[in-house]
Amino acid sequence: MKIVIIEDEFFAARRLENMLKECDSAVEVLVKLESARDSIDWFKSNKQPDLIFLDIHLDDDLSFSIFKEVSIFCPIVFTTATDELATQAFVLKEIDFLHKPIVKEELSAMLEKYNRAEIMAKPINPHIFDDIINSKSNS
Repeated sequence: MKIVIIEDEFFAARRLENMLKECDSAVEVLVKLESARDSIDWFKSNKQPDLIFLDIHLDDDLSFSIFKEVSIFCPIVFTTATDELATQAFVLKEIDFLHKPIVKEELSAMLEKYNRAEIMAKPINPHIFDDIINSKSNS
C-alpha cells in the first residue's frame, strides 16, 4: 500500500510513518508533505497513492483547500487533534478520521479496513467542506 502523509508537524509525521510500518511492513510512505501548497504541487505531478493521511490544520491553510486545486481519487483519512466541528461533520458525511495523538490499535484497524476492501474513492467535491470552513470563519 502506497501512502502519502500530509502533516505540518515533523515529529507527528515521523511518528505516523513509524506506526504505519509497525502495523503493516508492506506500507510504503511515498512522501511526507507539510503544506497545502506543497501537497497541491505534488499531486499535480505525481501518481495518486492508495491512501492519504491528511492533517486538517496545515501551516499555510486548511487542508480542505487542496481539493479546490486538484482532484483526489483515493481514500483519505483525516487526522485532527481538537477540531470538534470537523469531527461532527465527518461523522455526518461518513468520512474517515483519526483523533490525535493517533493510537496504534485504531491506526491498525483503519489500515485493515483499506487492505480488506477494494474501496473505489470518488473525487472529493471541494464544496463538501464549505460548511466547516464557513463555521470556522464565523467563530
